[in-house]
Amino acid sequence: MPDLGQALCAAKLITPQQLKEAKAAGGSLPRTLVEKGLVPEPRMVAAVAQAFGLDSVPEADLRPAPDVAELVPREVMERTGCLPLRREGNTVVVATADPSDERAVTEIGRAAKAPVKLVVAPPTALARVLEGDSGGRGGSGEIPGPPIAELDEIMKNSIQEISGEDADDYEDLRGLARLEINRLDPPIVRLVNGILLKALKMGASDLHIETLEEEMRVRYRIDGKLVDVLRIPGDLKNSVASRLKIMASMDIAERRIPQDGGIKVALSDRETIDFRASSLPNIYGEKMVLRVLGNSELRPSVDHLGFEGLALEWVKEAIANPYGMIVVTGPTGSGKTTTLYTILNQLNDEKVNIVTAEDPVEYRLDGITQVNVRPSAGLTFDAALRSFLRQDPDIILVGEMRDYETAAIAVKAALTGHLVLSTVHTNDAPSTVVRLVDMGIEPYLVASAVKIVIAQRLMRKICDQCKVEVDLSELERTDLDQATLASVEALYRGEGCENCNGTGYRGRVPVHEVMAVKTREMRRAITEGGTEVQVAQIAKREGMQSLAECAIQKVNAGITTIEEAAAVIAAE
Repeated sequence: MPDLGQALCAAKLITPQQLKEAKAAGGSLPRTLVEKGLVPEPRMVAAVAQAFGLDSVPEADLRPAPDVAELVPREVMERTGCLPLRREGNTVVVATADPSDERAVTEIGRAAKAPVKLVVAPPTALARVLEGDSGGRGGSGEIPGPPIAELDEIMKNSIQEISGEDADDYEDLRGLARLEINRLDPPIVRLVNGILLKALKMGASDLHIETLEEEMRVRYRIDGKLVDVLRIPGDLKNSVASRLKIMASMDIAERRIPQDGGIKVALSDRETIDFRASSLPNIYGEKMVLRVLGNSELRPSVDHLGFEGLALEWVKEAIANPYGMIVVTGPTGSGKTTTLYTILNQLNDEKVNIVTAEDPVEYRLDGITQVNVRPSAGLTFDAALRSFLRQDPDIILVGEMRDYETAAIAVKAALTGHLVLSTVHTNDAPSTVVRLVDMGIEPYLVASAVKIVIAQRLMRKICDQCKVEVDLSELERTDLDQATLASVEALYRGEGCENCNGTGYRGRVPVHEVMAVKTREMRRAITEGGTEVQVAQIAKREGMQSLAECAIQKVNAGITTIEEAAAVIAAE
């Protein structure tokens, strides 16, 4: 059997040095190479299939047939990275990303009690199925309930049934226990449950349910962009808003001021999901926005977050440090919380005491004390931090440093033997240390406390099912500068298909700018009140890769489009 790594080197997809680094990271070699952005997933699948003389299988077909779904225990599939798909005579067809793993193939065949026929699957897609990923949820990975087409029909019929009814007739519907479609439920319940279920099935991060002059519009934020999914007649706006407010424990009689609440629903006996809800009165009624909490995939370690080279080395050094501050920065929705919680997930151990203060708690991890801050009740970030320091913590996570008091306590904790993780809203890594000084923290304290700053953005990934290469002449349509254009080596685009709902994109990929505060020159610049430009110049001399450079790398690797990269570059 051929050696997979050597086959990839022979195909000139990777260099021997890259192979060595990928193997050192551990785990599945194909998945590691794809997640590090070294090999585009379609090229990886094609190369592996060719090297081993096997057929490949697209992501859409990674669904076990009913007669083999229970053939192999899930823990065996997760351990081996193999997924039984169907029977062909006495043989079981099994999807794998790494056919060279003979031990895994032997184990899956023994568990299935049948000969195995291998097919090559996209490594990250296979991992999502095996890990039960539907935005990071466990179990089978499938959201309970009918398919999207049926949900659309249910919502349409529900709208027809409830048209003209009074919103205040639904006071008796408090306490939703399970998010499902039951034909015996009142139409308003079926409609709202359908809206929530469809959002989960489509992988939405936010739901916007807003009243316009003549109708109510429902939009989902998918991969960072709002998508129009449903229009509801205007005379039903009070019914829908009241139902959502009941579920979120808001006052349905109060329509003059904004309200906040939360919806907790059960998807199964073992699985629940939370929505953060916000209502905002406007001239036509109320707008409801729901954020799906903990809906991103939580990686097991920082090796799977997309950091590469020197940036990954710096992040690992900072995490290994028993004290100091790790700061993540970026706009809302850039994945800051996911990055911080992946770090916490890696550090979580019975030998350390971890406490967090968040607004609100988005992920729940066993063995960690998590606190929801409530400013209205006096539980602010700084008040929580003061209490934490009396709880003998080893690691502290502060959801955000918004003011001097919070930042001052966080810096003090980082300097007195605690590892502190937090976020700040700035545009890039160098401006973060300047922002802390602007908050009122003494520059010498910032230089001593901060170990690393991570700036990040999320870019949409090109759909693997409809990706095509395009001519470099497309660059002429962009407004990028000549230096950036010269660094572009290849262009790809998604043509649009059923897999990506015609958008050409599916999923998102992070880009990072990692700045370490470890050299005398860097600490001196911060201590002497250096500007953002001065700090950035030193950071680049020391090896920092900018967000723009990282974005162009993703373009050249065929992971994203030049348009997505241009949006990141323009924001710098």
